[in-house]
Amino acid sequence: MPRNKEFDYNIKLEIARNLFWEKGYHATSMHDLVSTLGLNRSSIYDTYGNKEELFLKCLVDYSKLKENQYKKGSSVGKKAIDNLEFIIRDVVNQTLKDNKACFIVNTIFEVASTNNQIKALLNKNGVILQTILEEKIHQAQLDGDIKSSKNPIIIARFILSTFSTFWSHYILSQDEKEIQEMVDFLIEQIKK
Repeated sequence: MPRNKEFDYNIKLEIARNLFWEKGYHATSMHDLVSTLGLNRSSIYDTYGNKEELFLKCLVDYSKLKENQYKKGSSVGKKAIDNLEFIIRDVVNQTLKDNKACFIVNTIFEVASTNNQIKALLNKNGVILQTILEEKIHQAQLDGDIKSSKNPIIIARFILSTFSTFWSHYILSQDEKEIQEMVDFLIEQIKK
């Protein structure tokens, strides 16, 4: 008869994600995972798989969190432009609160260029987030709140790529006010 797990799957997954997020995929060893999770290797392998499989589970879980964050922002306010502005500010503020780059952004730079499975997962998540933004942009254009007739896909891609730029600037400046001014500027430009 198999033993019942004596730990919470999701809590340990979050702990593993935070370790990968802090150290990076390559620098995190199985020894680190065993030590940080407080589980033996066989429990980790039986529950989550090997290091790469555990990392993928962490990435899928985080991707769902980001998708939910965007969806939540999509329902705040009555107008699409309000939703769009909320999403942008919420994502930037979350990054500043976490005091680290988005887990997805870190993974793009560290792993995506050499791991096709991770690259595919990140592309899939990117399409979901981009689609949420596109819909809000398109509606804001129809409402007249975004004057530009630029393709919403281009604007959405630009917004997504800008998030990592805000973080890289913050690393150097450590000035939240500057980041908020940059966010204000981005939103002003989107509305033109």
